[in-house]
Amino acid sequence: MSNSKPSRENLLDKVLREYSSLLQRRPVLTKSISSASISAIGNLFSQYLAPQPGSQGRIVWRSTFAYAFFGLVVNGPVIHHFYTYLDKVLPKKKDNTSAIKRVLFDRFVFAPPYLLVYLYVISLLEGHGTAGAKQKVKDVYWMLLKLNWKVWTFVQYFNLTYIPAKYRLLFGNLVALIWTTYISVKRNKMLVSK
Repeated sequence: MSNSKPSRENLLDKVLREYSSLLQRRPVLTKSISSASISAIGNLFSQYLAPQPGSQGRIVWRSTFAYAFFGLVVNGPVIHHFYTYLDKVLPKKKDNTSAIKRVLFDRFVFAPPYLLVYLYVISLLEGHGTAGAKQKVKDVYWMLLKLNWKVWTFVQYFNLTYIPAKYRLLFGNLVALIWTTYISVKRNKMLVSK
């Protein structure tokens, strides 16, 4: 007698096949929706582990929306096109020099302005206004950029060297889930110690 329930492995295979198919048919939209979903989940997880000051432990839905919206409208499309551009100007080769050039370009040309836009836009979307967004950038940009270089350099080396192009954004978003949680906890500890 055969079991009519699909096994976990079959379900996972089916999900991965469908995701790959969507990446082929609608790459930017698929990556944007993935980015929005993972960003929202990361924000919710971060708020659960390290509630935002003044929230009294409640979820701040505007913050979750800000991260999801940024993922959908900015992160998904921008990172997709950045990786496409990177593959054209610095094609992937089987030598270390190529990999190092790609990582250096990502870390020192792309990451600094992207982080600045990220901090500014998220702050605006969370309702902090122009002055609040500028202050946020002023307060945390340099510290986060240095931390970004320390942590994400190794992640991006692995991502740009070993992960197939169509899965790079997904891989980065999954790592960002952990990164966002870490930054949120660190941010809240800094606010509590002041």
